[in-house]
Formats: sequence, structure tokens, C-alpha cells
Amino acid sequence: MRGEQQHGRVRNALVWSGVGLLVGALLWTAVVVTVSAGDVFEGTGGWWMLSCLVAVLVLVFGVVERPGTERTRGGYRFGMSCAIGAGLLAVWMAFPQDTFAATTDSRWSFEPSPPAVHLWLVACAIVIGCALVLSGSGRADPRPFRWSTLFSGAGALAVVLAGALVAQLVVPWVPHREGGAESAPAPVPAEVSGEGWSWRPPMDTGIDGVREGPHGPIVLLGDGAVALDGTDGTELWSYRRPYDVVTHVWTEDDHVHVRHRPRTEDDTDRNLHQAQFEDDELFETARLNTESGALVDEVSGALRPSVARSTEHSEELVDEILSLPENCVVQRTEDYGHRLAGVVGCVDEEHTESAVASGDPFGFPDSEVEVMVVAVDPQEESELWRTEPFDPGENDRPRLTAAPGDPAVVVENGPDGRTVVLDADTGDEHVALPEDLEASEELIGLVRADSDGTVVAADTGGPDLQTTLHRADASGEITDSAVVEDVYLDPKIGGGRIAVLDDAVVIAEDYGLDGMGEDGQVALLVAPFGETTDRSDEIALPGVAESLSGLTVVPGAVVVSTEDEESQILRAFVP
Repeated sequence: MRGEQQHGRVRNALVWSGVGLLVGALLWTAVVVTVSAGDVFEGTGGWWMLSCLVAVLVLVFGVVERPGTERTRGGYRFGMSCAIGAGLLAVWMAFPQDTFAATTDSRWSFEPSPPAVHLWLVACAIVIGCALVLSGSGRADPRPFRWSTLFSGAGALAVVLAGALVAQLVVPWVPHREGGAESAPAPVPAEVSGEGWSWRPPMDTGIDGVREGPHGPIVLLGDGAVALDGTDGTELWSYRRPYDVVTHVWTEDDHVHVRHRPRTEDDTDRNLHQAQFEDDELFETARLNTESGALVDEVSGALRPSVARSTEHSEELVDEILSLPENCVVQRTEDYGHRLAGVVGCVDEEHTESAVASGDPFGFPDSEVEVMVVAVDPQEESELWRTEPFDPGENDRPRLTAAPGDPAVVVENGPDGRTVVLDADTGDEHVALPEDLEASEELIGLVRADSDGTVVAADTGGPDLQTTLHRADASGEITDSAVVEDVYLDPKIGGGRIAVLDDAVVIAEDYGLDGMGEDGQVALLVAPFGETTDRSDEIALPGVAESLSGLTVVPGAVVVSTEDEESQILRAFVP
């Protein structure tokens, strides 16, 4: 008799725990539907509704035998088995395959959906609840009420706790992992010898840029940022907003900034690019520590950095800000961060009307043109600086370019036909170029310019393809040179595909991305100072690439972002 009572207690405990699971699953469904604002069919196909229907039917008809009804054990077991079978079907069909990178068919179908995962959890809880209710054979006794209430509450609480863990660990709304390197950062390499590691971004986002961080690259993603260790590619910290609208991610003042707002029903893939022009008050900006990834603060309505853009109307904008005399024409503009610089040519009275009409003050060989370079802040509509008027000599018209390094305005065919480097903040001459090259036809352009000096490229091959990269100090004295043969470097000079290290120059080469050569072949050429290098020394990257970004020098490595048929990939080259 005692054994039968004990068995009855265990059966009651299982049944009421199952009831709690069913009730908890229905309550959790209500929470998910409410929080998701009704967007609960993506990834599940609506099969979770079958699970909820099964739960309701079992709670109404399957827990206790109602007065005035007769129930056979065989019929009860058949009905509950059908309910469990329907629940298992819902579990199978509602599994959110495309939410997980390990189960989705491809990166194109990968589409994480937290509501789908939570509703699949609901379907699983309902199947387990039905199985526990089945163990009671329909003869569950709610008395004593304190025990039935306790076990039911425990079952419901189990669903809530499981849902909370899923929200925190499996599909967090804001995936954020703090961290940091355990050791001191590696030094910036003086030279590299080959590929050390590679890293691919999460499947539902892409690489928008790479910046130098305290211990390696900080990868700016379409929805956040990830910091990597430059020596081995280990993820140090990450912060993402995959379910929000993210318009800008940038680094400034040793912090990473992520500008975001909640996604609405009006946000589709077609119009998301328009969000960047919306009112700043609609957005919040998360500010992260670059060392640890810790969230410093989150500010509503914070202004993003001002960036000037040179467009077809830039000349008119500069002219309006400067209020130039009638005989002066802004001929060319280039953007340098928040600054817009332009070349201004002032002609004599005879050619004023023609110069203004054509927008070109340099098209009159018989006219003397007084030239100056100016810089304005378009956001503030104010002049920043202007150079003293100069005569470009008999050379071609002045042209503005840029070079990696410190913010600088490079003026080709400047005063007396020389190429000069101006400080972008003040307009003063920043550093000097080698004297025998600054006005020479051999000068191709600047590879890099900073306060320590410059690296310039010169055509030294005559009829042959040979480029010499000279490193000079701030006074213009050449201190080192590297010679590169059989590689056409002219289009890369002044761009991001050449990186200067202490002992070598690293060049990223592509063949086929421009329709020439073998399809998508990418290689790296390391040209040590004091040596001659040619194409046979290239380090070929594995696979076929569809795109190639610029090189970024970080502690421990030189990194470059490419893209193959699978996804984007960040490759790191180490000493």
C-alpha cells in the first residue's frame, strides 16, 4: 500500500511539472509575440502555433478526468500519443535552421532570428510537458494543492529560466563580449615574411574597415566591431547590434563608436542606406573602450564625425565660403577628413569672363595665373587656411593628392613646379621632399608622409619597368631606398595598397580583379630597403579573390581584407 502511495506521489509530481511546462510555454509564447511586435513567423513557418494548440488541448482534456466523462486508459494513451506526435512534428518543422551558422545552407541564407529560437524552445517544452502529463494516465490529483502548485510553478519557472539563458547565451539581442590581451602588445613588425593567420567575419555581416588597435586590428563591421590579437588572430572583444539599424561605426579618441537605432517595420533592405541621413536624435551611439571593449556610455543624439566629400558642386561651395574676387576660380577640390581643399587660380581682367564660364583658369597660355591652395570646413562654412599666392612655373596646372600618414595636402606642380606637402590643419609646409626629385619628371608620387619624413616613388627604369622607393627624413635627405622591378606601381602610389615598415615596403598586388590576368589572383610583395625585388619574390595568397582592400599596419602584423566565393576574409602577415 505504501509503495502504491509513493508511486502516486511521483506520478502526481511528474504530471503537475508537465502542466507547469505547458503553462510556462504558453506564457513564454505570449511574451515573445509581444516583444517581437508580431514578427514571429520568420524562420518557423508558424509551426509553433500547432505546438500551442496541442498544449491548450492537453491542458483542457488531458490532465484530469472531468466529472461525467468516462475515459479508458487505451483511449487516453492514444490521444496523448497523437498530441506528442503532433508536438514532435512541430519541433522538427519549426527548427530555425537559418539562425545558426552550423546548420544554414550558405551565408546567403543565414538569417538569425531570436523569436524563432525562443518559439522552438516553446515547442520543445510542450513536447516534454505532454510526455510528463502522459505518465499520469489522466488521473492526476490536484490535492494537496500546495504540492501541485509547487510542481506546476517549478515547471513554468524552468521554461522562463531556459528562455532567459537562450536570450543571454544563444541569441543575445546585443552580442557583447568584453576582454583584453593578457600580455603586452606585440611591436609593429619591421618586416613580414608570410601569412600568419586569417579571420572571417560573422556570416550575417561584413568588414567595413580595419583600424589599428592597442593589440592588433580593430575590424569595423556593418553592425559593430571586433578586436583581434595581431600575433595570432584571437578575438579579444566584440560588440554587435545585428538586429538594429546601424549606420556608422568609427574609431575616435581611443574609442569605438557604434551609431544605431531600433529596426522598424518600414526598414527594408532597399531603404536601409537612407537611414544615415535621418535625424541624429533618432539614434544612440555606443562608445567602447578599444583596450577591453567595455561599454563606456551610450548617448542619444550624439553627432557623428564631420567628413567632407568632394563632389561636382564642391567648387561652388568653396567659392561661396571664401567670397573670392570675380577673377578667381576654384578649379579642383579634394577632401581631407572634415576639410575640403581646393586650387584657386586668379586670372587677369582680360580672361576673367572666359575663365569663369569654363571653370578653368589654366586654359589660357598667354595669361599669367596667380595660384593658391585653400582649405575650408564645409560643416562650419568657414575658411581654415590659404597659402601665399605662387607661380606654378611652366609645368602643368597644380593638382591635389593625398598620401597615407599624417593628415596632409599634397600639391603636385606647386610653387615653381615643385611637389610640396602641406599640413592639412595649418597649410604650412609639413615636410620636405628630396631636392632632386621634388620638381623632377621621375617623381611618381608620395607613398607616405608624416612628421618623420616621406617615402617617395621615382621612375628609375628608363625604358624598363623599375620603381625606386626612397625614404627621406623631414629635411628631405634620402636615408634608404628599395628597388622594385617588373611590377607596375603607378596606380598604387598614394593609396592604401602600399604599407611602409621600418625595414621594408609591403605591396598588395592583384591580377584579374580589373579584368586582366588570371581570375582573382592576389599576392604580396615585400621590398626590403637596400635591396632589389621583382615579381618572382611575390607571396601568392591561397584561393581566388573577388576583391582586395588596402593594407593596415597593426601591432604584430600587416593585415589586408579580401573576399572569396565563401565570404570576406582578413589575412595577416607576420614576421
